[in-house]
Amino acid sequence: MAAVQYPPIEQLLPHKAPMILIDRMIDATDTGSMCEVTIGPQTLFIGPGGVPAFVGLEYMAQAVAAYGGYKSYLAGEPMAIGFLLGTPQLKTSCQFFDCGQTLQIQVTHVWGENELMQFHCTIQDPLTGKILQQAELTIFKPQNLQSYLHEIGR
Repeated sequence: MAAVQYPPIEQLLPHKAPMILIDRMIDATDTGSMCEVTIGPQTLFIGPGGVPAFVGLEYMAQAVAAYGGYKSYLAGEPMAIGFLLGTPQLKTSCQFFDCGQTLQIQVTHVWGENELMQFHCTIQDPLTGKILQQAELTIFKPQNLQSYLHEIGR
């Protein structure tokens, strides 16, 4: 059986460079997906200690967006825009992601279909199997983005 070829991450995210922080989608199911990022010297937000762990929240949010983008891609529909409302709790076991480290970001759709959704997310080091972060992300996806933006712009 041939491996699934996923579209480039730029086709799955509503973001533009340099704010695309994840590198690729490596797996997708009906209920979630897995993406990867490899931390390198050119990675956005890298400092002397690596990438601060709080950036993991954005890695998770972008992996959720990639999951939605892939579903839209498969359905032949335009990509929907969503907004991260927050997380009730972020658990982290590191302060930094290290240069040279590859991270796997797993997202699973927990509940919600229309405007409000929640995803269980983990960031794992595939070499050690260690879970570095986990969170539940609450996402708002307006059914009509233009109408929503018009309303909040008043």
